[in-house]
Amino acid sequence: MKSILALLADWANGIFAVLLAATILGLDPLWWHFIVGIVLAMSPDIDAIPELLARGKVASSAEHMRDHRTFLHYPIISLPLGMLAWYGLGYWGLLWLIALCLHLVNDLYGTGWGLALLYPFSKRHYKFFARRVNRLPQLLQATGDWNTLSANERDVRVVTSWSREELPSYIVKYGVDDWIKYWYLTINPTALIEYSLFILAIILMSISLL
Repeated sequence: MKSILALLADWANGIFAVLLAATILGLDPLWWHFIVGIVLAMSPDIDAIPELLARGKVASSAEHMRDHRTFLHYPIISLPLGMLAWYGLGYWGLLWLIALCLHLVNDLYGTGWGLALLYPFSKRHYKFFARRVNRLPQLLQATGDWNTLSANERDVRVVTSWSREELPSYIVKYGVDDWIKYWYLTINPTALIEYSLFILAIILMSISLL
């Protein structure tokens, strides 16, 4: 059940995408448009399905060192596809393009190990407002890791990055398999932002359907 908490940001992004696309094109969205928007907002995570089917969960940790964020998580692939969809499908294509962009933005500050923004020119992963160890301070303190970190690794950076070579070692050491428990059942900036965005999205959707 708690897995649903990790989906709220995608649901919010789907709702926002419908509202933005409808506003840009001067349309009145119908209730089922929001269902389509939510599905489209989750579409970049299609690459997580094999891991979900095999393991029953999606997580980068010592148990599973690979991050699923490939294919549509690469801007060089997703953005041109989204623009082509807009050109060919009008409203629905624009909806998908906006949903893709919002999904990528969320992955750059939320949970996970960021995105390979410059792929295929660079496989370095980037994340905003994060620590190099990519763990919440309360978990670092509970495991005793906080005192072993240098000031450089304790600090939250505006832009954090990991090379392709070093990322697996960080995932093995600091990745958390039960990440939903720590990110969504505790008070932290990411959870507060995503919960707030979901509530705002529900309010705006309700107003638009009046």
